[in-house]
Amino acid sequence: MNKLISLALVLFFFSFAACSSLEGDAQKAAKLNKESMQYAKEGNLEEAEKAYKDVQQIIDSYKDTEHYGEFYAAYNKYMREKDNF
Repeated sequence: MNKLISLALVLFFFSFAACSSLEGDAQKAAKLNKESMQYAKEGNLEEAEKAYKDVQQIIDSYKDTEHYGEFYAAYNKYMREKDNF
């Protein structure tokens, strides 16, 4: 059952990510990364892992593309912001 839910979330994520802009993806990745760190700090490692995996999926979608540098610069910008959501 857990795998089915995970698969549904992944499919939903990919359909959403396909419509997102580079800036939106960078902002979402930064938000999820911050959430992952907060979950880990609170000891909620399961949620931390889920958020981290979502971040990695976003980053991986830009790796080896001509837009990776632009994405990573935007991602770092949002990571430096105190609150991006």
